[in-house]
Amino acid sequence: MILETITVTAPKRRPAPSRPLSARPAVSDPPPSAASDPPSPAASANPPSFQAQQERFERRPGAETVVSITERDPGKVTTLGDALDKTPGVFVSEGDTFISMRGSDIANDGSRNGRGIRAYLDGFPLGRTEAGLTNSLIELLAIDYIEVYRGGNSLRYGAIATGGALNFVSKTGRTAPGTGVSVFGGSFGTLQTQVENGGVKGAFDWYLQGNLFKKDGYRIHTGEENYRFSGNVGWQITPNIESRTFFAAGKTNLDLGDSVPLDQLETLRRGVAGLATQYNARLDFEYQRLANRTIIRDGDTSYEFGGYFLNTALDHLPVPMAGIIDYGWREGGVSGRVEHKTSLAGLPTELVGGVRIGYTDGDFDRFQHRNAGTEKGRQIYDWAFSSWLVESYAESAVEILPRVRVFTGLQGVFTTRDLDDDYRGGAVPAVPPIPGNVPQPGRDAVILEYDRNFQALNPKIGINWEHTRNHFVFANITRSYEIPSGADLANIFSVDRGRGRIPQLDAQSAWTWEAGVRGGWERFKYDLTLYHMRLRNEILTRCATEISAGCTSSNTVAFNADRTIHNGFELGLRTLPFVSVFSEGDVIFANAVWNYTDFRFDNDPVFGDNRMPVIPVHQLYGELGYRHASGFFGSVNLRHLSERRTTFDGSGGDAFIVPAYTLFGAKIGWRAPDKSWSVFVEGRNLTDVAYVADFAPSPAVPVMQNPGPPPFSFTPARTPLVKPGEGRAVYAGASVRF
Repeated sequence: MILETITVTAPKRRPAPSRPLSARPAVSDPPPSAASDPPSPAASANPPSFQAQQERFERRPGAETVVSITERDPGKVTTLGDALDKTPGVFVSEGDTFISMRGSDIANDGSRNGRGIRAYLDGFPLGRTEAGLTNSLIELLAIDYIEVYRGGNSLRYGAIATGGALNFVSKTGRTAPGTGVSVFGGSFGTLQTQVENGGVKGAFDWYLQGNLFKKDGYRIHTGEENYRFSGNVGWQITPNIESRTFFAAGKTNLDLGDSVPLDQLETLRRGVAGLATQYNARLDFEYQRLANRTIIRDGDTSYEFGGYFLNTALDHLPVPMAGIIDYGWREGGVSGRVEHKTSLAGLPTELVGGVRIGYTDGDFDRFQHRNAGTEKGRQIYDWAFSSWLVESYAESAVEILPRVRVFTGLQGVFTTRDLDDDYRGGAVPAVPPIPGNVPQPGRDAVILEYDRNFQALNPKIGINWEHTRNHFVFANITRSYEIPSGADLANIFSVDRGRGRIPQLDAQSAWTWEAGVRGGWERFKYDLTLYHMRLRNEILTRCATEISAGCTSSNTVAFNADRTIHNGFELGLRTLPFVSVFSEGDVIFANAVWNYTDFRFDNDPVFGDNRMPVIPVHQLYGELGYRHASGFFGSVNLRHLSERRTTFDGSGGDAFIVPAYTLFGAKIGWRAPDKSWSVFVEGRNLTDVAYVADFAPSPAVPVMQNPGPPPFSFTPARTPLVKPGEGRAVYAGASVRF
């Protein structure tokens, strides 16, 4: 099927001496192409194979990509940026603290949790259903491939996402049989190990893995430790009934470093020993997850049933002027889906429909702290949060002419945001100051709670035309919808203290027009998409100037921009310019990605037609390499980002513009033809460039500088605060599979 399907077929592989390209340019080091081979039944369609998803995505009407993790050349793959660096349309900051597609999350302050992108693991939500994604839940070492849906293309996954959706598909005993051991390490105290085992026995298959990742960090107080275990068990109950159960548990300990002034980036690139270091600010996160998906096939119809449960806990210890944060949330849900092949008026037709129901409840507590942040003090917030999310979708694909398919779809969403304030302790002043004359957090006696409902219908229409074999033209028009997170709404209350001076936050919506071409020949693959998006009420973040003479991290709030426009194009190229250069079957390859963005306000009463901050106008990735038929490979690469604004109104001059930068890297290694052994050495930022990895939008208005005892003074900001990127680094790794 060509809809977002489960019952798929996998193409046969055809051996080729030159390791030709896959059908999609966004895939790293793909397996041999098999576009001309007749399909054969897959051993298991739960989940579908990487090759089957590649073939299906080509025939879809939108900017959709499948990215292999297991088929790429061995190298550093510890962050989303490592995995998606060759994927058009995705922006991931160095350090993996910020991910955006088509301007999503363009001005989110605080936790930066990927607002505007929905993330899934094997089709189940990855993180809180009401807010973005949770990076700590992503285990790239256990992933086979990633499905990337840019914009509002995915009806199944994108009911409340403007930027798009990611679905991480796990390895199974059928795709990763045997026992594997890998070790990776290098600069800044980096070490990663993994042990995995998979296999098939009769009607059952299994996959188990455990991994450890730790690093000391390039900047002061940015160490990290991750301990993760996950796996799944599949059961072929009958030839037409498959069930797979997924499970995972993990823990993350992350030290939080201080940002540095942009005008001191060169001298302070290793960070500063500021408040975060002084109070040992850190984030501790742990989770447990269980899910099951069962598929029943009955001729031309298939049925899917799923359910999952996720339990998480987070301690944020401590945050000067915000206190100690102690959050716990639980999330569960069920889903159903039906797919059917038929004909309408004699035309081949595929139909799909489904529903997903999820519920989240959380305990969001905050405390003052004492003993230099090592102990909880008086509790100041006792919030109980809950959210229902009901998503439904239906889509049809009709082949109106040979190789011409028209897609129509409709997506519905209903969700709630409910915050109950159980605090009854009266007003708490923001004193006494902690060492350094930084005030403790406080609160008013007023009860801070809300109860909001949101609902929407999102239509879609698209077309895909295979005008020449393996060459496609596509276009679509989609509506998308994005809802304020619970944190957005709660932050307004905590800053406004219930006075009602800050306007109520509404959901944002967008219409997107998209067109593109993709496909290619054996040695040249291309993927080009152009898009135009018009948004209403885009959710951004700014200072709460309505109630304060200055701006700090504790009084920034989300707001709705009236109208904004996001334009751009996304280009990916994969080429083999030379084949059999030095010996039979060797290749020289060249790959490139170019993302161009033009995100602006549209006659805004405050910001006019100004360009929006954070996302660069140009994002380029280029790679040139050599691969020998024996398994030896080597490559060089570069990543370039143009300059980026940090203010909405363009104020602040050059001092508020993050300079452009170009990073150079190289990699060399060997992988046995049967993939039983591999080794590599990789260098990053080889010219040791000082650059900005991440930053939040900066208001060019008075901000708190060197605060003392109340009343606090505010002075004009001289330059924004930023997070420096890592310096020159070298990594090496090896893996063996039995």
